[in-house]
Amino acid sequence: MDAYHDNAEFYFQDLINFWNLEGKSEIASTLWIGTAVMLLFAFGILFLVLFYQNYFIKMKRREAELLLKASLESEKQERVRIAADLHDGVSGDLNAIRNYLSILQRNEQDTEKKALFAEIKSGVEAALENTRQVSYKLMPPLLELAGFTAALQDYFERLTLNSKIQFEVNCTTDAPEIFQQTGYELLRIVQELTTNMIKHGAITHCHVAISSSNEEYRLEITDDGTPFDFKGQLAVATGSGLKNISSRLKVIGARMEQKEAPKGNHFTITLKK
Repeated sequence: MDAYHDNAEFYFQDLINFWNLEGKSEIASTLWIGTAVMLLFAFGILFLVLFYQNYFIKMKRREAELLLKASLESEKQERVRIAADLHDGVSGDLNAIRNYLSILQRNEQDTEKKALFAEIKSGVEAALENTRQVSYKLMPPLLELAGFTAALQDYFERLTLNSKIQFEVNCTTDAPEIFQQTGYELLRIVQELTTNMIKHGAITHCHVAISSSNEEYRLEITDDGTPFDFKGQLAVATGSGLKNISSRLKVIGARMEQKEAPKGNHFTITLKK
């Protein structure tokens, strides 16, 4: 009987030990599984936060690009309107005044009055020419009629005539019409660069080469003036000229690089096909 009791006690003790081991194993497994689930949950939350943060940044960047594009398009339309008003309104009125002065000068017998009419007429003609120049700078008519290359050539001819600096364009691409959609912004970029060259670069010659490859179109702008660091100047710029160049490049999806040159400056503007 005692032997039976001892065996039963031993059996129950083994059973208790087994249950204790099983319980500990289950608790350890539960802890590992819970830890893994919590880690997955934490990584999931972190992924969602990073994903939405990145999405938010992209949306804000896209919104800024759309606002910039709308702003530049609004500027373009306003330039077109003002240029048309100057050409059709102010220039027409000045032409009428000039013609009326011509009639008065022709019919006047008094020498002093004729000289006065001639002086007034000369002032009106100067105002008329200035109005034409402002209208042209606001929106070159050849840009809409003949495209970017023709407008740039005409712009450079005027610059050469007025500044006595040699400006020239060389187009080697077979499809200059590709610039019709982005010609306005490209022309403004070139105008900003050439204005900076004339004011600060002390140049005597500027050349623009238009070419193309299988994947992109390229503008090579070189001058023999004072070298300057575009990115460095852009970072500290207080005016709007260099910033306008950067903004217009973003709008048309173009890229501008400044290359080392033995003399002067060398800029490359590339635009994907």
